[in-house]
Amino acid sequence: MEIATLAGAEEPRIQSLARADAILTAVMNNGEATPLSKLTETLGLNKTTVFNLAESLVVLGFLTRSTNPKGYKLGLRCLELGRHVSKNLPILELSRPVLRELCQSTGETVNLAMPYFQEAILVEALQSQLGVRATAYAGARSCYHSSACGKVLLAFFPEERREWVFKNVEFTKLTQFTITDRSELEQQLEEIREQGFATEVQENELGASCIAAPIFGPFEEVVASISVAGVVHRMSPERVSEISSELTEHCARLSKELIAK
Repeated sequence: MEIATLAGAEEPRIQSLARADAILTAVMNNGEATPLSKLTETLGLNKTTVFNLAESLVVLGFLTRSTNPKGYKLGLRCLELGRHVSKNLPILELSRPVLRELCQSTGETVNLAMPYFQEAILVEALQSQLGVRATAYAGARSCYHSSACGKVLLAFFPEERREWVFKNVEFTKLTQFTITDRSELEQQLEEIREQGFATEVQENELGASCIAAPIFGPFEEVVASISVAGVVHRMSPERVSEISSELTEHCARLSKELIAK
């Protein structure tokens, strides 16, 4: 069983912890009560091993049992830890006023993403109030190769980490517009570095378009990105230009505030 790790990180030393993490991930990805049989099939382990691990996670509060339908769901311990993580993310507290302002001024969905293993993860998402909108939620993962918030992170990663992503992450073709060719993607990443923001049109989801800009930390490393996502018919070239200008200005200010901390 392969465990995803960050660039340069070691593999987990304790196998049972890695397996417990795989169980939690499988339950999370399933989106509903996950029966023991499905967990066993997903992990490729024997039923007794998976049962013992799952029941231990129930006792610890990471999982809860569901009777109808029968299976396992994520427990409140996950929520508790997640709340504590969010309270200890300076970038989250710092960026919330900016996220609200952008959501109000653009009328679109606004997301804050951070690098996380083989993908980016949305740590905050404010939904548009428009009837037809791009949807997202905190905790969702976002591909480095197909989403604007992922691409802008990938573009400004140190070369070593970017190379690790190219070698270890499978670039899935999510729509007919998704770029999966390395040379084509590298060319786009170069353009992103030159203009200071990323755009994508229907590469991650049909009908959706997105713009994202990077936020840098004290050592000039990219630590997060903010994206503005909407439906294609509202994202004209003129509107993309307006949003990207406002977005990059906000992200530059956040970068200065982070560096000053």
